[in-house]
Amino acid sequence: MDGDDDFGAELTASLDPDAWAWLPGVNYAAGWRVAKQAIDELNGLLAACGVARTQLRAIADTDASGGPVVRLEGIAEGWLSLEELLCLAAACRESH
Repeated sequence: MDGDDDFGAELTASLDPDAWAWLPGVNYAAGWRVAKQAIDELNGLLAACGVARTQLRAIADTDASGGPVVRLEGIAEGWLSLEELLCLAAACRESH
């Protein structure tokens, strides 16, 4: 166990066929292309801010109905970098 109190809930969600099963007739490729465009832009911005793909990256995906989904995956160092960037952006926004 990793100390996560919601471990069982996460396991149950990952076993939900609606969360991972592909359904006939659903255009998953269209949703994935929309998500892919978004992740390309997001990953470009992260790189421009000095966040390495090995630390944090956006991943294109789709939901059960074929809608675009963007997932962020990373190690603790990447998440800390994102936190720092968001704090800087919030401070900048407050000053304007």
